[in-house]
Amino acid sequence: MPWANPGQLPRGISLRRLATAAAVAVVALAPSNAGAQDHVAVVINGWERNEEGSGVVAFRCASSICAAGSEVSYKRQPHRPEVTLAAFEAHHRKLAAEYSGTGKIRDLRIAAPQERVVEGVRVVQVRREFEWADGTRDVLIEARLIGPQKSYTLMSSSPRLEWSRNNFEGFLPRVIDLVLLNNP
Repeated sequence: MPWANPGQLPRGISLRRLATAAAVAVVALAPSNAGAQDHVAVVINGWERNEEGSGVVAFRCASSICAAGSEVSYKRQPHRPEVTLAAFEAHHRKLAAEYSGTGKIRDLRIAAPQERVVEGVRVVQVRREFEWADGTRDVLIEARLIGPQKSYTLMSSSPRLEWSRNNFEGFLPRVIDLVLLNNP
């Protein structure tokens, strides 16, 4: 259904509501024997899913319910519950200083470091603001989700901050579900 503001949801509809109520399936397939690992797939309506060999599960906006150019990805990470917000921010500031002004990146800034707890999972996050050599911009929100036994990275990128934020918050509950699953 088209509406006046492409890339924005119609009034009264949130990405979280769409993702949760209408379009999300978290499917756990039982292992065929005791030595097999569980496989979990997150599927979000309106998003094209691609699983890379590196363990990254990437989604690209493929419909009018999300903003064109938006991408979201997650990946299981080594579990390091000792990660602090200060260390996470310092790591990203170091990377920004290293890559700013190189290749296609004209400028790269780190902003809005924050830590919160959602459903017992620590969410440590920063925002990266890219200015590309061609004059375009992207905003990426990256977070480490640290649960009792597992950790994941969640990233959301799009040309506008509000789109990145909405997409991040829409995917966050599903990735928290993965963090809290009682499987290896």
